[in-house]
Amino acid sequence: MKTALIIGADEFLGLSLCERMMDEGVHVDVILDEPEDKTRQLYLEERLMWLGRNGLFQIIDEIGDKEYDRICVQYGSGCLPEDRTEPLYWIVYNEDHGDWEKNGQWDTVKTIILPPLYGPWTEAKEDGESRVFLEDAVCGLMNKLQADGTEDENQVITLEIIEKTQKTEAEEKIQEWKRQFSSTFDNF
Repeated sequence: MKTALIIGADEFLGLSLCERMMDEGVHVDVILDEPEDKTRQLYLEERLMWLGRNGLFQIIDEIGDKEYDRICVQYGSGCLPEDRTEPLYWIVYNEDHGDWEKNGQWDTVKTIILPPLYGPWTEAKEDGESRVFLEDAVCGLMNKLQADGTEDENQVITLEIIEKTQKTEAEEKIQEWKRQFSSTFDNF
């Protein structure tokens, strides 16, 4: 994969996926929604300052005629582009799975359902539910997107993650994120 478009990369997952793609040398264009929440807006601005310094990253307003190797739409953050020939993917948070199914968009393109995640916004276990560290999920998502698609015949793929990050290492990374964005995470 050399190019990707991410629609709705305005949350921790989407921005972390952008970072991972750039680490792999992928040129990433993003279309962003304006967050309604002030805290999320501050966080987005902080992350975009860092991401925007990378020559592989570009914010665009519309797709136009540019072609991509993959187009990902974070569910709830935008619509699937019409009349595109590239592989299209819905990226759906576990907690949005039911809403996504109700909206009947499960048969249009491949959909990747994420497991419950944790990071600076939530604990590793919440309400007795085990969660997967964000970076492990992004690694698994990136591997799935890089595959040629022949291994999954299903339109809906529940992302299975092999946890690589130890809980202590994850906690250190979370504390570093919170330190870097202390003005933002003070509100969580």
